Amino acid sequence: MLVVDTLLTLQIEENIGQEGRNSEVHIATDPQLNAKVVVKKVQKSEFTNTAEYFSEAQKLYDVSHPNIMNVRYASQDSDYVYIVMDYYKNGSLNKVIQSRFLSAREIIKYSLEFLSGIHYMHSKNMIHFDLKPTNILINDAGKAVVTDFGLSKYLNENGFAQPLKLYPLHVPPETFNFGQFSFFTDIYQAGLTIYRMCNGNLILQQQLDSLSIRDNKEFAEVITRGIFPKKEMYLPHIPEKLQKIIKKALAIDPTKRYETVLDMMNELSLIDHNLDWYYNEITNEHSVWEKENKTHVLQLIVKKIESEWITEGYKIWKDKKPTKVSNWHTHGYSNKESAFEAVRKFLSN
Repeated sequence: MLVVDTLLTLQIEENIGQEGRNSEVHIATDPQLNAKVVVKKVQKSEFTNTAEYFSEAQKLYDVSHPNIMNVRYASQDSDYVYIVMDYYKNGSLNKVIQSRFLSAREIIKYSLEFLSGIHYMHSKNMIHFDLKPTNILINDAGKAVVTDFGLSKYLNENGFAQPLKLYPLHVPPETFNFGQFSFFTDIYQAGLTIYRMCNGNLILQQQLDSLSIRDNKEFAEVITRGIFPKKEMYLPHIPEKLQKIIKKALAIDPTKRYETVLDMMNELSLIDHNLDWYYNEITNEHSVWEKENKTHVLQLIVKKIESEWITEGYKIWKDKKPTKVSNWHTHGYSNKESAFEAVRKFLSN
């Protein structure tokens, strides 16, 4: 066997994220290919032995799929391991949901795409263990692609795997109840990812901050008792069927979740009602939902006037003056939550 040591040059450019204490992600140029790429740069001190240097790259290569990040190649120098992947100008799902709220149709589309990648991983007996919006990219065709296999593990002969660590906001109840992890962990983290798509990217951190947790024991308690996340909290335009799917994925008992990712995908694909409302929070006291038809835009507004909350509704015609939707004009709500509940009923009807 002939072994050849070659010289590989990468021009490291913009740092686009920290993926842990000992790793960074950069945009780079590969002068050999004359191409823009993404490089994950991992300190060798992160690994316990040299055999682990390319384990993440090998896992990515082993699960080649349209909804899983493609690894181009991997290399090393004296201090770092470099994993070189495709560059997508759209960035991550996290970037999308930080910039705006998604319609139900978009949520279902992105969910079916990234779950398709996870389903393929599971067919290879691999658990991702780190599903979250930052680890789902939007490729140049606008499709969701799963990335970052740094925590992924293969199942053992008993059908379990043990993660080295877990992202705190996506820690599943089995961390404290059972201590054993399986495909159900990915289903739970997928449910939380979809929950964040439904309610906004900051919702989990805001809920956790409001609980004023003092230590790990209290953190474990709010998760195992189902206090966090708040499974009944959704923006009014999120279909009830979608809420039920997320709630099942987030079941405290892993065996009460979906048996497979494919089962979850099948239920998501059946949702076909009220998919195209777009939500925009103008201010904390002024929110707007809009849905565009061929001839007009439907607009539903919630806002605070003096001490009360009101709702308003309009048809905004493309070639005429707006007209009032009379039954959407209501008032006398004492708080935002009550007004939002009225909107939920309007949209469901």
